[in-house]
Amino acid sequence: MAVRDGVVGSLPLILLGSLFLLLAQPPWPAISRVLPQSKTLLAGYQACAGLVSIYACVATALSLSRRRETDPVAGATTALAVLLVAQYPVNKMLPMAALGAAGLFPAFAAAIFAVETLHAFQQRNWGIKLKGGAPDVIVRSFAALLPTVTCVVVVWFVVHVLGIDLAGGIAAMIRPLLRGGDSLAAVLIVVLIDSGLWLVGVHGISILAAVRPLWLAALAENMAAASAGLPPPHVFTQEFFIWFVWQGGSGTTLAFALMLLFARSKQLRLVGKAGIVPAIFNINEPLLFGAPVVMNGKLAPPFVLTPTVLVILSWCAMRFGIVRPPYIEVVWTLPAPVGAYLSSAGDPKALVLQMVNLMIALAIWWPFVRRYDRELAAREAAPANPG
Repeated sequence: MAVRDGVVGSLPLILLGSLFLLLAQPPWPAISRVLPQSKTLLAGYQACAGLVSIYACVATALSLSRRRETDPVAGATTALAVLLVAQYPVNKMLPMAALGAAGLFPAFAAAIFAVETLHAFQQRNWGIKLKGGAPDVIVRSFAALLPTVTCVVVVWFVVHVLGIDLAGGIAAMIRPLLRGGDSLAAVLIVVLIDSGLWLVGVHGISILAAVRPLWLAALAENMAAASAGLPPPHVFTQEFFIWFVWQGGSGTTLAFALMLLFARSKQLRLVGKAGIVPAIFNINEPLLFGAPVVMNGKLAPPFVLTPTVLVILSWCAMRFGIVRPPYIEVVWTLPAPVGAYLSSAGDPKALVLQMVNLMIALAIWWPFVRRYDRELAAREAAPANPG
C-alpha cells in the first residue's frame, strides 16, 4: 500500500512532465512558433518526470512512516539519502538518469529499507534521547540520528567501498518483469483478471494496483525515449488499457451504454440514460450495477470477450509499429478519443485505432444486449397481458 501511495503521489508530477513533453513535441508543429524553445520545455520535463524516482521515494516513505507510526520527516529524508548514496558513480558524478524511470524500484526499496530501519530502532528504544525540555523537533531529530546514520553508512559501504551496484542490481531484477509485461500473454492476463473480478462485484483496478509500479515505470521509460527522439519501447502502460481497451471503463462499456439508449426495455433505457455521460468519462459503475452486468451470466460473455479481442488488436497494432504506443500521461476521465489522441502525442492512427475498437465493441455487445433487452421488455409487458 505504501508503494501504491508512492506511485499515486508521483502522478501529478508525471502529468506535469507529460505536459512539458507534449508542448516540446506538439501534435501541430505550428504551435511551436508561439512556444518557448524545445530544450527549454524539456528542462521542465526533466525536472518533473525526469526525476520521478525522487518523488516516488519520498511519497512511499511518507506513507509507510504513517503506517509504522514513525517520524515522517525522518523517514522521507533518510529514504532520500539512501536512494542517492545507493547510486553507483559514473566518472565520479551522480548519474542523474538513474533517478528517472530506471530508478523507480530502487526508490521503493530505499524507502522501505529506511522506514523499516527507523521503525525497528523505535520499537527497541535504540537512539539518542534528550532530556531537559528540549524542543520537540530537536528531540525527534536526535532520536532519528542513529538509525539514519546506520542506513546511510551501510548502503554507502556496500556501494562505494565494496563496489556493489545496489540500485543497478534492483533495476536489473525488475527488467524482466517490464519486458514480460509487454508480451501479449501479460496484457491478456490483465484484462481477464479485471473482467473476472468485476463480474463478481470486485473493483478490478483496486486489485490490479500491484502492477501500477510497472505501468508507471513503463510510461516513464516511454517518455524518456520520446524526449530523446526514440520510439516508445513499451506497450504495457495504464494508458494503453484505458484509451484503447477499456473505453468507458472495464469491459469497454461505452459501447454497452450507447446500445442501452435505444433499448426497448424501460429498465435498460433508464440505465443507459443514467450511465452514458459517466461512461463517456470512463466511469461505468452505474452500468455495471444498474443493468446489471455484475453477477449476470447473460452479459458476462461480451464483458469478457470485448476487451480480450481489443487488447489483442491494439497490442498487435503497437507492437508491429502501426500505432505509436502511449507515452503522455493525461487525465483518465477524458473522453476516449481525446485521451487516445493526446496520450500518443497526436498520432492520428491512434485515433483511428480507438474508433475501430469502438466499432468492434459495438458488434460484440450487440447480439447479447439485443437478446437481454428482448427478455426484459417481454417481462415488463407481461403484467399488461390478460392471463
